Amino acid sequence: MANTHLLGPRNHRLYRGHRAKSLNITEEELVEIRARERTFDGAYWRTAMKAFSMGMIIIRLFTKTFYKIGIIFVAFGMAMLGISVLRRKAAGDVFDQRKPFETSGFWVLVTTLVTSVTYIIMFIMIMEM
Repeated sequence: MANTHLLGPRNHRLYRGHRAKSLNITEEELVEIRARERTFDGAYWRTAMKAFSMGMIIIRLFTKTFYKIGIIFVAFGMAMLGISVLRRKAAGDVFDQRKPFETSGFWVLVTTLVTSVTYIIMFIMIMEM
């Protein structure tokens, strides 16, 4: 059995001030938690996987002329995956309602920057073809 007393408060997810495993959640709260998870994690993961998949499709199906574009898509997908992991880690416990709501403006700016740079590079590459 693990030494749970060694786990700090940071390692416990809290809902209404209770650890997640010891809380009886109502159906409405469960729906709310699932919706937040889909929005919070799902959007970044879906974007990363779609970009990565598109890059792999371009690399596999098109001629060597398009390899660089496929690689750019794969790199963009990996960058989005990295942003997703870092954002989730930095957010801590977003479901603890005792904490005040903080916008994710920094991560929106990082995502915008990565996306803009990616599409500028792709535009330049397409114009050079």
